[in-house]
Amino acid sequence: MTHDAPFAELEIEGTASPCSYLPGQTARMVYRIAYELTETRYEQLLSRGWRRFGRTLFRPVCAACRECRSLRVRLPDFVPNKNQRRCLTQNAGLTLTIQQPTVSDEHISLYNHYHLDMHHRRQWPCRAITTDQYFESFLEGHFEFAREFQYRDNGRLIGLGLVDVTASAMSSIYFFHNPEYRERGLGTFSIQKEIEDGRSNERRWLYMGYYIRDCASMNYKNRFRPNEILQSYVADDQMPVWQDQEKAHE
Repeated sequence: MTHDAPFAELEIEGTASPCSYLPGQTARMVYRIAYELTETRYEQLLSRGWRRFGRTLFRPVCAACRECRSLRVRLPDFVPNKNQRRCLTQNAGLTLTIQQPTVSDEHISLYNHYHLDMHHRRQWPCRAITTDQYFESFLEGHFEFAREFQYRDNGRLIGLGLVDVTASAMSSIYFFHNPEYRERGLGTFSIQKEIEDGRSNERRWLYMGYYIRDCASMNYKNRFRPNEILQSYVADDQMPVWQDQEKAHE
């Protein structure tokens, strides 16, 4: 297989630290720094389990745990279940705008409101973010495929999803929302809108990051079917193997 030039990707292995998702486990990540990627190169990395935040790509290399499994939804075959259809109906009045990522006071206020709520409800670390920190975390680098999905209610920004969009794939990077709308299931709604956009543009995959069966914050991804799980994190010169979850349990 031929690969595009990696645009000065610098690979760094992080230090071990307590896992944020599974108590008693130790996590370790490997990172790549890249300020620019072609769509083709990025699709190659996505298919091997890499995630992107800003100019940083990463995937797990934990010594004693393999619970973080890369999951992707097969877009042409997706069928919403009853709860997902209900969620679409409940939020039908919201407006969606898809555009290049930006940062504003509106973004920062929504992000900090969401994280403060998660700190109180789920004991997430309390971390108010500044405009510069938001830019560094999510926007830094030159990635023509980067998009943001803005969700508004009568003009008010209530949800924002950061999504990478290539010719054949999408990567759902991060989503945050106004906690006043928590009962509306905006997370589920946003994934379905990403799926709708992917299907309408004839893309094949929505990469949803890492599925962890025993973590409530991460196992919801398995509800979007059909989906596939990456069997192992392979090197750039090896072919990745994805397995359909339903067939794996037959």
